[in-house]
Parts: sequence; C-alpha cells; structure tokens
Amino acid sequence: MVCLPLFASAQAMEKQYYIYNIVTFSGSLKNEGLMVYLDDGKTIEKLKDSKGNKIKFNTPAAALMYLYSLGWELYVNGATTEGVMYGGNSASETTSYWIIRKPCTKEHFEKAVEDGIKGKRDEDEDTLYK
Repeated sequence: MVCLPLFASAQAMEKQYYIYNIVTFSGSLKNEGLMVYLDDGKTIEKLKDSKGNKIKFNTPAAALMYLYSLGWELYVNGATTEGVMYGGNSASETTSYWIIRKPCTKEHFEKAVEDGIKGKRDEDEDTLYK
C-alpha cells in the first residue's frame, strides 16, 4: 500500500521530449584539429560558436565536454562502414558518429519533426505502420 501513492504520481508525469542531433567528425588529431559536424534534421553544418566561428577541438573528449556544457547528453555512440570491391581490390571506410539529445518541450519537438520533412506533410502518412 505504501507504493500506491508513488505509482499514482508516476502516471501523472508528462512524457519527456528530446531534440536529437547526429555528430560526425573530420580532420586529424595530430595536425589541424578535429572539426565537428552537426545534423539537426534540417541541415548538416560545421559546429560554430555564438559568434559564427568554426570550432576545432584537440580530441573527441574535448568536443563531448563542450556539447555537454551546452546541455546536450550522449545518447548513442556508433559507427557505419562502407566498402567497395573492384578487380580483386577492396577498400572500406568507417565513420564514427554520436547521437546527442537535449530535453525540450512538446511544441519544440513537433516543430523539429516538421522542419525535418521535405515537402508538405500528408496527414495520411503519419502512421508508421499501416
């Protein structure tokens, strides 16, 4: 019976919404520094400071700490690999990425969904599985 009030208050909690970005990298840790690219669902751009200057980092950890300082949290760390084979020779390239997220309002989330869709959204297409 002691758990009943806790259960009732948990049901009353509102769903938490998040804005997601995908982070990819280019550059060299030894020479020019690490450039960070952000995919916000609308565009993919180099990370810039509040003055519009591109930011370079010494290490991925420095980039992650910077994003944390802006209120983002690491949600997923992953990689994709692409490869080709031609005439007995092969090559592959692996790209690491992070999916970061930040809490937001339902309205902000819904606007981000709309902004990320090319063309006019058809209400009949809102069902993922028909």
